[in-house]
Amino acid sequence: MPRSPARDLSDRYEKNRGYFRNRDPFWRGKMILSGIALGFVVLWAAADVVKPKLTAYGHTHGRLAGVHAAYDDNCAACHAEYKPSDFSFGNLLKPRDRWHDLTCNKCHSGPEHHRTLNDAGKKYHDTCSNCHHDHEGRLNSLVRLNDADCTKCHAELSKWTATKPAYEERVTNFVTNHPPFRSLDITNKPRTLKFSHAVHMNPGAAYAPDGSGGLTLDQVAKLSSADAAKRYQKPGQKGTDLVQLDCASCHKLDSGAGTEAFDQLKDQLDKFGQPAKSVQPLRGDGAYFQPVNFEAHCRACHPLGAFDGKAGEKVVPGFDLPHRVAPKALEEVVKAGYLRSLLREPKEVPKANDPGGPLEKRPELAAGSLTADLNALSARELARLLRPNPGDTEKGGAVSSEGCFKCHTGTGQKIEPVEDRTVWFRHAKFNHASHRGASCATCHPGTEGRSISRQDADKPEPVLIKGAATNDTKSLCATCHSPSGTNVTLDDGTNVTGGGVRHACTDCHRYHHGDLPLQGRGSATYDPVDKNGKLKANSLADWLKGVPVPKDK
Repeated sequence: MPRSPARDLSDRYEKNRGYFRNRDPFWRGKMILSGIALGFVVLWAAADVVKPKLTAYGHTHGRLAGVHAAYDDNCAACHAEYKPSDFSFGNLLKPRDRWHDLTCNKCHSGPEHHRTLNDAGKKYHDTCSNCHHDHEGRLNSLVRLNDADCTKCHAELSKWTATKPAYEERVTNFVTNHPPFRSLDITNKPRTLKFSHAVHMNPGAAYAPDGSGGLTLDQVAKLSSADAAKRYQKPGQKGTDLVQLDCASCHKLDSGAGTEAFDQLKDQLDKFGQPAKSVQPLRGDGAYFQPVNFEAHCRACHPLGAFDGKAGEKVVPGFDLPHRVAPKALEEVVKAGYLRSLLREPKEVPKANDPGGPLEKRPELAAGSLTADLNALSARELARLLRPNPGDTEKGGAVSSEGCFKCHTGTGQKIEPVEDRTVWFRHAKFNHASHRGASCATCHPGTEGRSISRQDADKPEPVLIKGAATNDTKSLCATCHSPSGTNVTLDDGTNVTGGGVRHACTDCHRYHHGDLPLQGRGSATYDPVDKNGKLKANSLADWLKGVPVPKDK
């Protein structure tokens, strides 16, 4: 029988049959590594039981942002819990999808996303973590996003919307690819208030920079009050000096509540029956200026009152008129004012005849004369207040110096409403306090004092924000908000190196609630309420546990 090859192999170990029991270096290495791995697992498991907070970061993608720090060891506060019934083989292959299954709406009851999204857009936006990224450290911001999170949609907006986009189809970068600021275009919505910055910034609010014929502080005190004149008095000025307004005379970031100036203004407003809160909100955060209004900023130099009138042989004194009265209601206000003036001096009322007395005709009361005088006085005053504006410069008329149409546009019984322009950029945010280092005229050219004709001053002013006609507003902003080292050409032709200030999309733009810029996170829109409008809330214990806000009953 031929010899088996296996026999030849076995003969090699004839004198060493227990070779497999030898502990060679390779075997010892495997055992050592296995022991280390087993020990590490045991220690990890023990530490996870004894110090769960210490080891929690080993199970996550990183520390939570500071606003969510209370939920570091409570994943269920934000992530949807999975029950045994939710288990499937498909879920094992999609761990990232499970990680993205969040319950943000338990605490964040903000308004819905854009309603024009198509199915793909809704699916993408239903997952909050597609844009808001947590587990990136305590100082991470959940709302200061990378541009890629915005350009995901805005690089091709029509791809994500069910209807034609109302905004720019393609935006990818502020410096290189951003459209003009559309809210500055008032072509289809002209301004309705006639006002001239040039006049008001000249000394004495005159039509020329030399202040000829301008208003003095003494004249303001006579027109309004000594307190009103004091509000506009600069250090070192005397009563005979011309009034010199500046931007801060009307545009204020804070109402100054609690100061002497605010108390003086409040007393003046009380005189006209205007509550201070209606025209001067208590405090502002410095982003937007307080609204400019007639009572607080105009009335001191432009008193609003009915003129003296003549009733029969008697001169009836004038009186102060309230502002914001519709033309149809103005007649009643004027009649009531003149009636008070007519009745200030008591008239003798004829005594009635006694019963059985003489049959002579009893003297008639002067009611008919009072009514006629009242109607004549009010008709004359209403004609003055609501007279069609003779200052219509398009027709070559003279400038009106009195009445409602001195400042307002309109005809007859209709005064065009003045739109609130506290916020020009409706879909962006801007902070005036952060830009105080630059003069107002840098961004608002044309607001400085200069010579101007009466006809030009009697027109609604154009938008004095740099870039109203072209796209140079973006260029002005990009002087600072662009990559560091950007070459910038100033208006005077000087070339300087600018840039370096952040210019991401979320530095200027909101997303949630972007259409209501004056309503921030403190707005009632963000409050969790039930179907009856009742505010829902959690106890502190529930809040720390991440328990959902109570649901509607």
